[in-house]
Amino acid sequence: MKGFRCTALGLIAALYVLAGRWGFYRLSPGGSDASAVLEPRMWLVMGGFLLATVGLAHAAWRRPEPGETRPDAGLGAAVLAFFVYMGASASWAPDSPLVGWKLYEVILSAIMCLGFGIAALRQPAEHVLESFWGGIVAATGLLALVGLRTFLGGGGGERLAVMGGGPNVFARLMGLLALGALYFWRRGGATWLWIPAAAIGVLLSVLTGSRGGALSIIAAVLAFLALGRIPLRRLVLLALLAIVATSGVVAFTPLGKALSHSMEERFLKLTLKYQGGDSAGGGVYLSGREVLYARAIALGRDRPLMGAGLAAFPALGLGPYPHNMFLEIFCEGGVLGLMFLVGVFLAYARVAFRGRRSLDAATVGAVVLVLVGSQSSGDLYDARSLFLLMVLSACTSAAGTVPVRFEPKASVTSEGGT
Repeated sequence: MKGFRCTALGLIAALYVLAGRWGFYRLSPGGSDASAVLEPRMWLVMGGFLLATVGLAHAAWRRPEPGETRPDAGLGAAVLAFFVYMGASASWAPDSPLVGWKLYEVILSAIMCLGFGIAALRQPAEHVLESFWGGIVAATGLLALVGLRTFLGGGGGERLAVMGGGPNVFARLMGLLALGALYFWRRGGATWLWIPAAAIGVLLSVLTGSRGGALSIIAAVLAFLALGRIPLRRLVLLALLAIVATSGVVAFTPLGKALSHSMEERFLKLTLKYQGGDSAGGGVYLSGREVLYARAIALGRDRPLMGAGLAAFPALGLGPYPHNMFLEIFCEGGVLGLMFLVGVFLAYARVAFRGRRSLDAATVGAVVLVLVGSQSSGDLYDARSLFLLMVLSACTSAAGTVPVRFEPKASVTSEGGT
């Protein structure tokens, strides 16, 4: 029963991170109206809540053992305070149906994050991490195959995305695929398998043309390498295999031309040379985000202390969302909202510093991935995994069982002679 609950917890968390706002109604040919009942996220959160009740009952009759997860009360309180404040901001928001939907999403995020911390009580930390990253790799691997088929079937002329999601969302998912592959590699997995898988995740993110996604993946991988304490010999091997895998894809697959085009158009011309529609200029193309940023700042300045209220930005017709998590919190929750958000980060920093020798590098890398990516794409709910990943990182690092250095479990012969 314990093993089943632990596996279910990891899989539910992984699917919650990946599901987003996707619903079964999208499969209808007529595109029926959105319904909370037809969205997997609601059922996933209910499953997490059920496991949380079991976790409380389980923790009531015995003390924690070495190697088991222990949620951090300070981080949990900070996360709860932030979501409670953002939920309360709905009371002074402009009258709009959008407020109800966003309040629903805030409640879902709060229940899932806090429920996960409670459900993880008295669980083997390694098992929780393996279940979570196993679910991430399996799901994102399937999405990668679907994306490749769609991309190649369409002639390779469009930015890569799947199942109705945008390119920025797909880039973040491919970043999680890369980090999941690095997680299993660091745990002693076969180098010949996991390093090329990580490289493919990075390449697919490049095909999306998402510059914010590319920057977030770079930051995430650097965080993984810094915290993972990878020996230099293994690091060199990682780089060589990644280069070989990338070169093979570019030279011998139909993706080579598409990759070159994406790098030239999205990353070089738009970012470094774009100005007024002329790629010979020296400005930077921000896809209209600079307008949204300016509107969010102006709205926040009008109501600096408490903000304009939940979902005020779209309700006032300023755009779907500011495309920056901090600006969204500022314009809708004011300086007080930012203070609650900073409180979450400070609480996590305290936990991370205290358990720095047992932090899981891939999970911290995922925190960095979502944090950096949320500064140029998505709204508060799109950043939901940021809070869940901080809770996951905190409760597993408290167990103190994550190895300090890379220690492969498999023999060198099992890695193809590496």
